[in-house]
Amino acid sequence: MRIFQVDAFTATRFTGNPAIVVLDADGQNDATLQAVAREFAHAEVAFVLAASAADHDVRLRFFNARKESPFVGHATVAAHAVLLTLGRRAAGVCRQHSGTGIVEVSAQTETRATGTESVIEFRQTMPELDAPLPFKTTLRVAEALKLPATQLHEVMPARIARKGSSRLLVPIADHRILDKLAPNFETLLSLGSELGTEGFFLFGVNRDSDEIWTESRMFCPALGIPEDPVSGNAHAMLAAYLWDLGQFSKKSTTFIGRQGYQMKRPGQVRVRLEIDKGSMIAAYIAGTAIIISEGTLAL
Repeated sequence: MRIFQVDAFTATRFTGNPAIVVLDADGQNDATLQAVAREFAHAEVAFVLAASAADHDVRLRFFNARKESPFVGHATVAAHAVLLTLGRRAAGVCRQHSGTGIVEVSAQTETRATGTESVIEFRQTMPELDAPLPFKTTLRVAEALKLPATQLHEVMPARIARKGSSRLLVPIADHRILDKLAPNFETLLSLGSELGTEGFFLFGVNRDSDEIWTESRMFCPALGIPEDPVSGNAHAMLAAYLWDLGQFSKKSTTFIGRQGYQMKRPGQVRVRLEIDKGSMIAAYIAGTAIIISEGTLAL
């Protein structure tokens, strides 16, 4: 099996979110797949398998060091960047089957001043948004993160979003406070178990005229990931959250999500909303990826 290390949501080596992509994983049992993921515990592993029915073009399974995940955004971007580079998929739409069902993943080439780059984009349908978290509970989360209560957003509440996985979305008043967070991971583990969430996604919203951009950090100790550099799934959840609160102008239904800067692994997620008859029905998550290394996995 061929194996690749890829940095996703970036065009610069050694930044963004690292993922491992393993090709031609057909015939390997779950124990082997999990063992491979433990061997490469620094990154999520996407295993690429042949299609098993006519309604999709490729199958992907995602593992981290602890368990299988139904869908992983950055590893999807990484896997399709590899397939595109090797000529194993073409530009346009490819139907991917994974744990959340069939997802359309498109690839296109963009020309920039620095050269051409491939942009991978996938569609995520709307997550479920829980009722706002009680403010007293939000204060407990803030304390576990060493986030001053005065830096919680005055209007937007913390809410849990669920789509395959779950994240507590915590809006803050000023994105610059993200630099000063000092999470207590044992307390976050306990809070996550209590609240039924696998991660904590803190974000600040910034506006440039009609456009918005966000900066964020995400902590997922329940998944064995103290901090995730750049998350595609969380930004799809964030899009639904911001839409629900009326944060988009009539002129724009897109935004850029910046993440990973505090980890010195900066990356960017491009988000655009799919609107039908005045309602948001999906979010498109897009980004670039760069192959760092490749080799052969001996099994």
